[in-house]
Amino acid sequence: MSDLCLTFVFILFLSSTILSSEGESSTQEECRSPLGMEEGKIPDHAITASSSYELKSVGPQNARIRNEKNGGAWCPKAQISSDVHEYLEINLMRSHLITLTETQGRFGNGQGQEYAEGFLVEYWRDSLNRWIIYNENGSKILSGNINTYLEVRQELVFPFVAQKVRFIPYSVYPRTVCMRVELYGCTWEQNLISYSVIKPDTEFSDLSYDGDVTGRMLTKGLGQLADGLYGADDFILEDHLNSFGSRWVGWPDDSLNGHPLEIVFEFDSVQAFSSMSLHTNHLPTRDVQVFSAVKIFFSLDGKVWQSNYSPVKETPNPDLFPKNRTAFNVVVGLKNRVSRFAKVQLYFKARWILLSEVSFDSNTRNLTEDLMTQYYAQDKPVRDLGDAKVTINHHRTTVSSQSPDTVTYVGVIAGMFAMILLVLGCTVLFLVRRGRKKVALLHKHSALMNGTTPGVTMNMKEMQMHMTTPIIKPTNTNKTIKKSNKIYGVKNMVGEESEDSENSSLYHEPYKLMSSGKQEYGCLISCKKTTLTSSKSNGDCTDFTSVNSFNVGGIGGEDGIKFSSPCLFDISSNLHSTGGKPNKRLNKSMSATLPLENYYAATDIIKTERREQHLTPGKFTPLKLPDGQLSDCHLLEIARQRLRIIEKLGEGRSGLLHLCETDGIPVDSSDGTSTYHKKHQVLVKSLWRASQDSTKKEFIREATWMCSLKDPNLVRVIGVCSTEDPISSVQEYCEFGDLSTFLQIHNCNSQDNPAISYGCLIFMATQIASGMKYLESRDIVHRDLSARNCMVGKNYLIKISDHAMYCSHYESDYYLSDTKSRLPIRWMAWESLLLGKNTTKSDVWSFAVTLWEILVHCNQRPYAELTNEQVIENCSHWYQSDGLQKYLPRPSSCQKEIFDLMLECWKTHDADRPRFSEIHLFLQRKNLGFVPTL
Repeated sequence: MSDLCLTFVFILFLSSTILSSEGESSTQEECRSPLGMEEGKIPDHAITASSSYELKSVGPQNARIRNEKNGGAWCPKAQISSDVHEYLEINLMRSHLITLTETQGRFGNGQGQEYAEGFLVEYWRDSLNRWIIYNENGSKILSGNINTYLEVRQELVFPFVAQKVRFIPYSVYPRTVCMRVELYGCTWEQNLISYSVIKPDTEFSDLSYDGDVTGRMLTKGLGQLADGLYGADDFILEDHLNSFGSRWVGWPDDSLNGHPLEIVFEFDSVQAFSSMSLHTNHLPTRDVQVFSAVKIFFSLDGKVWQSNYSPVKETPNPDLFPKNRTAFNVVVGLKNRVSRFAKVQLYFKARWILLSEVSFDSNTRNLTEDLMTQYYAQDKPVRDLGDAKVTINHHRTTVSSQSPDTVTYVGVIAGMFAMILLVLGCTVLFLVRRGRKKVALLHKHSALMNGTTPGVTMNMKEMQMHMTTPIIKPTNTNKTIKKSNKIYGVKNMVGEESEDSENSSLYHEPYKLMSSGKQEYGCLISCKKTTLTSSKSNGDCTDFTSVNSFNVGGIGGEDGIKFSSPCLFDISSNLHSTGGKPNKRLNKSMSATLPLENYYAATDIIKTERREQHLTPGKFTPLKLPDGQLSDCHLLEIARQRLRIIEKLGEGRSGLLHLCETDGIPVDSSDGTSTYHKKHQVLVKSLWRASQDSTKKEFIREATWMCSLKDPNLVRVIGVCSTEDPISSVQEYCEFGDLSTFLQIHNCNSQDNPAISYGCLIFMATQIASGMKYLESRDIVHRDLSARNCMVGKNYLIKISDHAMYCSHYESDYYLSDTKSRLPIRWMAWESLLLGKNTTKSDVWSFAVTLWEILVHCNQRPYAELTNEQVIENCSHWYQSDGLQKYLPRPSSCQKEIFDLMLECWKTHDADRPRFSEIHLFLQRKNLGFVPTL
């Protein structure tokens, strides 16, 4: 009961905290989402143009940024100059607040040469009924692009509200121009279409007002009071620092001849107003203070202002103003008054009134006969709302007023909300306590807890709940359940519950664990530890071409596989032939010599939180590189003009990946020599523009480490482009592309692409093992070893790369976790996927999967018959040691000794797997005498 009481107190505190907090107004940081040019949310019919050079190939529908559709951009028919007016028009269908634009030239798969160096922006709102040219302090031309492929974002100093937007390319001299564009912002939820007010003082003018200027009045437009941006506390310093002027709009009292400041707001439909927020400044030392009083009048037509219905009145209390802020929100409660126009009168208390934002909290209402009667016939006055109460929320300070009725209403809602939370909290507490009792019945085991490297971990309990088709259905369930109880000890010893109590539920059968007598785990038996010197020999010459040379003894005689890794076990021939179900002959030997290991998923061993370790530490590489800087390795600075983009391969969180052509850069050729003057293809990884300095430093650090890795079977980082944004790294690219595509092409056995022999496949696998042996010697974990990450050069030279994760072509090979990490789950060792443990031995597991890929000519994915969820479930069987794991089948052309090697690499305990130095030596001996020619 004490736990329940504490929970009740906590829930009441939480609910009161939630209810007392005030929401922040929308800021520009919250209104920077792409509006759909790139993603296709804006349909083709909403994109039009004044003209197109050729409608199908370079029509307006092709103006989607980072898209290479048809001709690759929109190109107007005429050459652009200062006298030519061509435009690309985007219809957003409804009003949006536009905060940024983005432009790009026509790349056209390397054939395009057109881009716009500058452009203008026009926008339209139905309330304006005309096109407005966007300008920043009189400058209408925005900076465009400097080449055909890099995007440029333009931050709009003065965001605007628009339903349609036009991009108008501009050039001083005649030139051919093509454009791809994107708009950023958010849906305009204010329903405000204009405000009218007397012209502000020139020192604090409304710089972005887009309505009419008639005499001393601003009418029928929107400006800085409705752009979502707040002014700074120190308006004087802000005015000096910002080249565009101040975010504050201000009026002196002498300009109004003693009258209050009056602002009329017009909305697109009838609204029920709950509150109004005014962001104001209060700096008495500069003769700037919050208004002494405010009145709000309401009207349905803008002419009749509720003569029989008293206006809302407000008198803020200066004693409640924050002491540490001079800029804050004053929130006025409007008691759901209904109208389409609101006239706000602000009374001066000092010489100046400064405002930076005015917003309304309202809901659209239908204009009914009852509403009209209520509006015109209501004669009951609304009493004054009294003094304001100041509350501070995050970085915004609000001055709000609440009537007694409002307080009562909030109290009722708070009570209901607290009761709901209390019921939910009690339910959760009951389930947690019940679950803990059940988990306490399980025999805890820590055999797999010796490596707890942080990593992305999977909640296997959640995965089981989402399974649709089980991989293996065990039989004789009742018998299994009874025996599994013995695995965890006598259950009546904990809690003394009977067999039919609530604790004798399915929790006594975690993932249908089998008893020691029935547990099938056919790859582990007792072993003999030997070294390579104990291998089978012929005279003084050791025969390394036999798998048996790595160890002697074991079940099956010559058929068993033996390696000299730290814990050596035999695998029966029956397991080799099936590729799935282990040999039951091993059970007795295993149960007699090994401790029984059973683990309960999603409780003590698997962590439920999602930690990022698998593939996210690197900014642009999956490799797990050492910490710190390298002082003895210097990167070559490469001039950006030496790189010509051939193709965009993809992108990641940090930037883009391009295939480029270059000359004048020293690139290692297949024969080991460096060439300067030949044209070469290279991979270029580029950070996003305006990346943070910390991101840039980490990117350079990674490139330095990658440059220090010098092995003939590793792709080398050649240099960087770091003098200007975007910062890029340049690395080798082999003539024949990636190994996966190469093997698929050469599997058809045509005259142009002859089939690859078995010996050549092993030759390529040997080189992969050699490159990984080098990484192993440097204690560097690759974490994404696969055929797609291997490059093929002349004479079947293989170089291990790290780029595939960022290639859009291979997106389907990666599982996107709920933390947005791309995980190559079909290649990952079980401990990497479930426990986040990444070592060189988990790379050994991935190597075996890569070897399997090579021997099937990359014509199918590993575990192609399983869904991603079933692959994760399959890993859980290794984790639980229940013998139900499914192995990859033996390829038809694969020799038995090679498949035995794969099975050794898929041992449950990473310590039992061979090292890359052993794998390389074995494959090297199996491939003696092979001479490649390509």
